Formats: sequence, structure tokens, C-alpha cells
Amino acid sequence: MKPELLREFAKLLQVANGKKIAVIGHMRPDGDCVASQFAMAEILRNAGAEVVCVNQNKVPYLYKNFVEEELIDSDSFADFSYEALIVDCADLSRASARLKNSYENVFACVDHHASGNSQAQIKVIDIEAGATAEIIALCVIGLDLKISPMVANLLFMGIATDTRQFTTTSTRAETLDAAKGMMLRGADANFVAQQLYQRERIAKMRLLSVYLDSLKMYSNNRICFGFIPLGTFEKTGSCKEDTDGLVDYARSIEGVEIAVTLEELADGSVKGSMRGKKPEYRVNEIAETFGGGGHFAAAGFTAKNKTFETIIPELLELCEKSLK
Repeated sequence: MKPELLREFAKLLQVANGKKIAVIGHMRPDGDCVASQFAMAEILRNAGAEVVCVNQNKVPYLYKNFVEEELIDSDSFADFSYEALIVDCADLSRASARLKNSYENVFACVDHHASGNSQAQIKVIDIEAGATAEIIALCVIGLDLKISPMVANLLFMGIATDTRQFTTTSTRAETLDAAKGMMLRGADANFVAQQLYQRERIAKMRLLSVYLDSLKMYSNNRICFGFIPLGTFEKTGSCKEDTDGLVDYARSIEGVEIAVTLEELADGSVKGSMRGKKPEYRVNEIAETFGGGGHFAAAGFTAKNKTFETIIPELLELCEKSLK
């Protein structure tokens, strides 16, 4: 791991002693976000801080057995004497409009996204890392911090989910070192696998069926779009968290270079999730066009005042330019 990141993390723990810190993650948290929030909470408590974990949404179903507490709803969180530490996103606009408007300063940021310039006072950011959980795990290893088996499981899970089981282009040798280090500290790979891949609800399977039926191919089958229209969740009995990972089915098709999932929102917006088979396609730059961002090969956005009909031509043109 880069020595400067270890120094920044050590500085973060030193400065955290005696502070009240709210560990804040991005809305609709994925496995990496959940893992990073609760792992940082324990590490900061061990460093002498008083900590709460805040998020606009609850812990998703698949990750509930990894934690012993729930996230505090950002809409009801009111004690702003807690300093803000954000994980798995660059700034508070990705977490909650209310928190963005309530905090003038961010105490620290731990993140691995290529998009966004964090204004945090202390930055532990590595855009080459496969997951934010990987950064935290490597800091635990590098600083020889003591963590519980629960946190080891969390960090292993965060790494596994954000690298799609160590298959993304962001997977590197250090990613595997981080996973190994967590296993040596008590992570149970079999438990993680059972929790993540053997507990799907039938409602998500119904959502997947609808999604697969919606797939459309463009540009000589090099681009694939999938759609989640309004009413789909009610029709299938699923929920928004069940959309996690759907775009990977589109990307998995032979010949597809860029995959996109578009979800119609009730407020007249369209939420997009993008994946590229190569980092050179810079899907984060496409997402930034619509107010989003992310990684070179994985990104997302929420486009205001858009419909499927209006956004498809714009998005398709940008994807085709990226392929060239």
C-alpha cells in the first residue's frame, strides 16, 4: 500500500481520539458501503472516538447478517456536533441533500472512486483500489490494527462484492492481499459466500426475469441497455435494493462492451448504472454528463427531468463515442 495513505489513515485515527464522528455512506448502500461504514465505526471507536453510522437508506437485506446494528436515517439525524466522515463516495451530495446542506466541512474521506474531488480535511483516497473496504483492510494490515472477526467478515464482503468476486478490472494483487489479511483476522469466506449468493429472495428473481426480458442491443451488439419502468417493483414484489448487480448480467453477454441499466423514478428522473468491460471506455465520464460519476469501468447517475425516450439517444451517442 502507498505509504502516504497509511500515514493519512494513522493521522485520521490520531485526530479522531475524543471526537464525535458520524460515518456517512452513499445513498442506497451496496456491500462495500455497508462494510466500510461499520468497519470504520469499530476502528474509530477503538481509537477513542464516539461514533454513529448514518445513511439515507437502511442496511440491504443481503448484508443484514454481517452487522449487529442498523444505520441511522439521515433524514432524522439531528446532532450535528458529530463531525462528518464520508466513506465510499467523494462528497455529501452522494449521501443526502439534507446532510450536504447541514455540514459546511467534512472531517475525513475514505474512498476509491475516480470521480469527485473530496473537500475533506483528511483524505484516504486510492482510485486504483478495488473497493473502499480494500483500502481500510490494507490500512488495518499495514498499521497492525486489532479488529473483530465481524469487521474482518465485513471487509472481506465489501471487497468481494465491489470486485464482483474478484473479476473486475480494478482487482489487483493488493486486493487479494487485503482479502487474505481479513481471512487471517477471522473472516469466514464460506459464511460470506452463503450470505451473499445463497439467500436471494424470489421477488428479486422475478425482477431479474423482467429485467432480462427488457434487454436491448445496439451498435452491432456492443452496447446493451436494460430497463426498469415505473411499477416494476410493485409488479414483482421487489424493492430498489434488488437492482444491485442487474447491470452485470447485461455486461456478461458476449460481445457487449458497455452495459447500462436505466430505472424510471417517480420524480421524473432516470437512474442509470453503467459498466464497461475495459477501463479505457471511461463510463465515469459519460455518467458525469448526467450529474453522476464513479470508476473508469463502473459508474452511475441520476438524470433529472428525463425519460427513457429522451435519455436513450443521448446516452447511446456518448457510449458509441466512447467505444471509438
